[in-house]
Amino acid sequence: MDKKIKTPNDYNLLDPVVIENPYEAYEVYRNQSPVYKSPETGFYVVTKYSDLKRVLTDYDFFSRDIAAHWEKDVKNRKKGYWKHGNSVSKVFQEKGWRQIPCFGAEPPNHTRFRKAANPSFTAGRVKKMEPYIINLINELIDTFIDDGEVEFVSQFCIPLPMNIIQDRLGFPKEDLPKLKGWSQDTSLSLSQMLTEEEEIACAERLVEFQHYMNDTFEEKRKSPKEDIISDLVSYMDEDGNHLKTEELLSIVSDLNIGGNETTTDSLASGMLMLMQQRDKLDDLLSGKAKLKNFIEEIIRLETPVQSLFRRVRKDVEVSGVNIPEGSIIDMRFGSANRDEDQFECPAKMDLKRKNPGKHLAYGTAHHHCIGAPLARQEMKFAFEILLKRLKNINLAEDKNDLLHRSHFALRGLNKLHLTFERA
Repeated sequence: MDKKIKTPNDYNLLDPVVIENPYEAYEVYRNQSPVYKSPETGFYVVTKYSDLKRVLTDYDFFSRDIAAHWEKDVKNRKKGYWKHGNSVSKVFQEKGWRQIPCFGAEPPNHTRFRKAANPSFTAGRVKKMEPYIINLINELIDTFIDDGEVEFVSQFCIPLPMNIIQDRLGFPKEDLPKLKGWSQDTSLSLSQMLTEEEEIACAERLVEFQHYMNDTFEEKRKSPKEDIISDLVSYMDEDGNHLKTEELLSIVSDLNIGGNETTTDSLASGMLMLMQQRDKLDDLLSGKAKLKNFIEEIIRLETPVQSLFRRVRKDVEVSGVNIPEGSIIDMRFGSANRDEDQFECPAKMDLKRKNPGKHLAYGTAHHHCIGAPLARQEMKFAFEILLKRLKNINLAEDKNDLLHRSHFALRGLNKLHLTFERA
């Protein structure tokens, strides 16, 4: 009996099974309906590299300002992203501050926010952090090297970028556990997997984070130091205006989650790839392959931010599909980065790929991720030092299910148990 050919209708991007392994669905979308209106969300799912790049760069038709969409008729929105938007917004407005976009804003606000934050992420600033990053990596390895076994996510992948971004932001080291909790709450609020009660509880915790940040702003105004928050609270634009509290909250919250969650996920994904493809590990150890290419292939193949959104400014046609004004585009970076028309053998890790950095995992043009150079640096040093100090690294027997957290937009392993020997 012939096997039924699957169509986009056979996949639901909110289904935990599809979320766990979305790549089959992406391939079907790309080949049969590269712009597909999802019946579950009402979003137009864009999966081809060329289409996604157009959506990212054609500002005449596509906007990052999606707030109007979420707020419009939200009471009647029974399914789809932010279905409990009214209840959640009320928590912030009554107990904290209204949430506004910063790096997801439109010009001129986006330009202003980037100008305020850019000095903290220059090549010189990132280069200056190298000794601190290298020392931190070695300190983390020291905590488990004598054990011969490690839960790699919680003991290495989480604390490495979390320590780095909190050090740069200027938060006290002793507050790192609750800062990580707030980062995870921010991620959860975007997951599309919470009940209304869970979303409200999450919002309540994030209001606590807002008040914590606001207290920190006051401290930095009185006693500024060499950190990002001190830079931001003292920043003044060409017109002599300081950033407002809502703007500061948004920028710091975005940097808090963006500076750790995606790097955590990429570190874990990269290690799993090496465990499953021992020939690539051998190539790195022997020097046949460059670590730089490996880092780009991790990011391309297991894109940590699988999806982001755009709003259609006016009626537009993409890949032959008419998309009406006001519609929401679901940009599937995880699919575009495996597009057969852009990458040869796209599902394969190729450490000699000629265009490894052409993926869209960190965005492009004006909305390229501000922390991408720092993330790449952390990953490069992490794998360089791990592969020097550990040998015979293997997946621990009977301890790994290799499952990812169930999330509409982000992709990362829950746990990764490894065994090893001291090199």
